[in-house]
This record gives sequence, C-alpha cells and structure tokens, in this order.
Amino acid sequence: MIIIGCLSGVICLYGSALFILVRALLLPREKRLPVGLVGWLVLIASTAGILCIAYAAFIEPYSLEVTNIDLHLPNVKFPCTIVQISDLHCDPTPRLEDRVLAEITAIKPDVVFFTGDAINSLDALPRFKAFARSLRKKFVVFAVKGDWDFAFNTNVFADTGWIVLNYPQIIFFHGSRMCFIGVDSGASCLDVIKHAPHITPTILLFHNPDGDVILKNQTEGIDLYLCGHTHGGQIALPGYGALITQSVQGKKYESGLHKLNDMYIYTSRGIGMEGHFPRLRFFAKPEITVFHLLPTKP
Repeated sequence: MIIIGCLSGVICLYGSALFILVRALLLPREKRLPVGLVGWLVLIASTAGILCIAYAAFIEPYSLEVTNIDLHLPNVKFPCTIVQISDLHCDPTPRLEDRVLAEITAIKPDVVFFTGDAINSLDALPRFKAFARSLRKKFVVFAVKGDWDFAFNTNVFADTGWIVLNYPQIIFFHGSRMCFIGVDSGASCLDVIKHAPHITPTILLFHNPDGDVILKNQTEGIDLYLCGHTHGGQIALPGYGALITQSVQGKKYESGLHKLNDMYIYTSRGIGMEGHFPRLRFFAKPEITVFHLLPTKP
C-alpha cells in the first residue's frame, strides 16, 4: 500500500507539473495563465524529485559506507576483527568492486564473511570471480549462497578460493576457538545447527533475516547471526526506512544490529542493487560491516 501510495503521489505531482508548464508556457500568449504560489510549489517539488532520482542513480550507489561495531561475545579471549559483505549483485560494468577490495585491505580483518547474492547475470560472472580471487589472495573468505546464487545453473563460487559453508566449522583466532556455521538460502538453519559443537562464540551465516532460528525463536547456542538480502530497502525514506524489505517479517530486521534473546542479528545493506529492481539507492548506502569481537566485560 505504501508503494502504491508513493507511485500515485509521483504521478499526480508530475502530471500537475506538466499541466502547469503547458498552461503557463506552451499555450498561445493570450490564453496563458500565471503559475501562482501553488504552481511554483509543485514545480519546486517536481524538480527536487528529479534531483533525488539523479542522486539515487548516480551518487548513492557509489557511496560506500564502512560500519564499525564492537561486540562483547562469550569466550572471546583476545580481540579479533571480522568483515561482512553481502549482496554484491555484480553487473558486467564495474561499480564498487575495487573500492570494496581496497577498504577491506586497509581494515586487515582476521576473516571475511560473504552472506550471498554474487551476480545479477552470467555476463557479470567474470567480474565477480576476478574480485573474489583478488580478495582471497589477501584473506580467508567464508561464504553462503543467497537466492540469486541458485538462479544461473552454475556454481558461482567455483575457482574463487572462497570456502562455501554448509556445515559447522571450527576456527582458531588469537587463542579463541570459534564455530562458523553457514546455511544455504532456503534451507533449515536448525537442521545444521544441531550438528554443531556446543562452544562459543558461534557465528551463523544465512542470506536473509528469515532463518528458522529467528522465525521459531530458537536462538540457543548462536551468538551472532549475519545476513543481508534486504539491501536496507535499497530505497528508503528518512524517518521511515525501507519501503520494501523482501522479508516475511517486514521491517523488523530491515538493516543494522538487533538482538533476539541472547543472539545478535546483523542485517547488512549490501553492496549492489538487485537485477529486478530499479538500479537506485536512496537513504540505503552500500555497506561494509566491521565487527570487532571483544572479550566479555567482567
């Protein structure tokens, strides 16, 4: 309903602006009417709308934001740094791939997580693989498959060096033992988690915020749930947020850090723009998220 209302408003606004311009400029001189205060307001609003669209198409999609978050998790003995990227949605033409690589290189994380959706088309696969291999030369990268990663009847992660998680994996960082769990989009997180060792911290990678651990409120044993998919709405409004989230929970976990029971949830706004939607970002900047995992406070 919000989308329909917005579209109706846009049509009315630009229809009115066109009518005012025709009435004030294009009619024969003797039939022209003054614009008036309301007319000027309509023209100003329609001009502002055009500027917003230009910003959403040509500026914000290239305005990468780095978000830093400190988290105190159980049994972390020494600080470590992880980076989450999501929803690259690579196209054949470059966008932010080189910038993302440069930013992550400067951060120097212990590990990089990718929470799904690599490409928008098969034509973009070479660009994604070039990015993936360059990132793997510098860092260990763990990934899970998003819905778009099943769309092209090919393994988009083949020959990238990325570790595609579909099982619990034990990792040691700086004397801290961690468990990483990855689950393919559409699969049951709970079915995989039941095979995980009972250690903390345990980090779960799933493409969207609609995993069954959240929907069924069965979060025990998971300390951090990393996901993406929503793009922060990709088009959002100040003070309201996402217009569309593509989540069955609506706006509940549209972006950013949340907590359910003892489990932190982070929904990344992602990097790219989905192939089926307008290639716009408005008040939903592309994002790299840096988690500084710290020992639990005494």
